Amino acid sequence: MNRKILYAAAVLALAAVGTAVAQQQAEAPAPGSHHEGRMKLDANGDGAIDRSEAAKSEKFAARFDELDKNKDGRLTADERPQWRGGHRGHRGGERMMQADTDKDGRISKAEAAVNPKLAERFSDMDANKDGYVDRSDRELRARKHREEWFSSADVNKDGNLSKAEMDASAHKRDAEHQQKREARSAERFQKMDKNGDGVISRVEMQDASQAHR
Repeated sequence: MNRKILYAAAVLALAAVGTAVAQQQAEAPAPGSHHEGRMKLDANGDGAIDRSEAAKSEKFAARFDELDKNKDGRLTADERPQWRGGHRGHRGGERMMQADTDKDGRISKAEAAVNPKLAERFSDMDANKDGYVDRSDRELRARKHREEWFSSADVNKDGNLSKAEMDASAHKRDAEHQQKREARSAERFQKMDKNGDGVISRVEMQDASQAHR
């Protein structure tokens, strides 16, 4: 009887361990996911992102005060956003990797040549200049972008970002984006205004709509 009881207890213990492991695997962020990226910012592993940790990400740094609803200087899980752009970026990456015809996890220059847009950008995308575009290139470009942004925002070059410097960087970025939007809008308007009279008629609008199709 005792032997049967011990055996049953051992089976239950193994089952419990298996369940716990499965749960941990299910809860663990997928490699390369946006959740994993946010957790990497949490350097001390306390479940929150403070201002110094947020400085590693331009997106978090620029919106830190907006996201910090309770103004405690930390971004907890309920304050951190779910970046909607991540899904679009993921789909864009999947489409780009369709050029990887030999399925070796990277895109060669020959493979990129099939797609004119990809071929045109290949040299810039091949950050480490090894003749291929892969994950290491994306990581290198992201690191360079973060370093360039930090250096630009660190006006007094003391190796740290103050709130004033972060705010100034965010305002500068917003102004640059606004200028680009206005330039694109002006370009579209000029194309639609066929007769150059400074206004877009109903006919010109219809012509532009048909041309876009």
